[in-house]
Amino acid sequence: MTSLSLAPNTERMARAVAGRMPHLEFAVWDLSEFMPAFHNVRRNMIFIECDKIALEEVMRVLQEDPKLGDYLFYLGERKPKTVNEAWASARSGDEIRDAIVIIARKDFFGTTKWEGNIRVPTMERMVIDLLAYSLRDWLPITVEEALDAFTWFLKKGQLKTAYLQRYATRRYLGWFLDIVLYKLGEKGEEANRTRIHPKYIESGRRYLEAIKQVERL
Repeated sequence: MTSLSLAPNTERMARAVAGRMPHLEFAVWDLSEFMPAFHNVRRNMIFIECDKIALEEVMRVLQEDPKLGDYLFYLGERKPKTVNEAWASARSGDEIRDAIVIIARKDFFGTTKWEGNIRVPTMERMVIDLLAYSLRDWLPITVEEALDAFTWFLKKGQLKTAYLQRYATRRYLGWFLDIVLYKLGEKGEEANRTRIHPKYIESGRRYLEAIKQVERL
């Protein structure tokens, strides 16, 4: 499992929250390392995951920073919603504004301690979370873009499929991941490079066949 480092601006936000809320355990990550894989995503998103009772306080801590005035804020226990939508709508639609997503999480499975009470997700956890958010239409990231990011990291050999499957199952996406691995396994090169286990390829084939049967109803 590979943990991602924090981008400078993400690190600054994490330290701000940790300094004001030293007893709050939280995880942070962003899309900066995904950017080379995206085709249409130009806005970075910084994710802060914490207990639901601390969501609004974390947002207040960040909003007090004058340097964050151009950020879009998303906040929510499950599906995040923009909290400064009126301000955002009044601005030019051509502007590219980074976003801060503050979302509730019940556990920090798949994260490692970075410093003090700050945790950073593994790369495997991050790509599965991105797929989950896109499939459930929680954030303005398309499934196509999330898949592009996933396959980009997978082809680089930076993801462990066994851990991906365990975490995807926790996120109720094990079936979807197996289908993706099956389709990649058909290409051969990706399967060899990332050592996709045959059992994932076989289960993915079965899931895809079941979907095809449903389409015939």
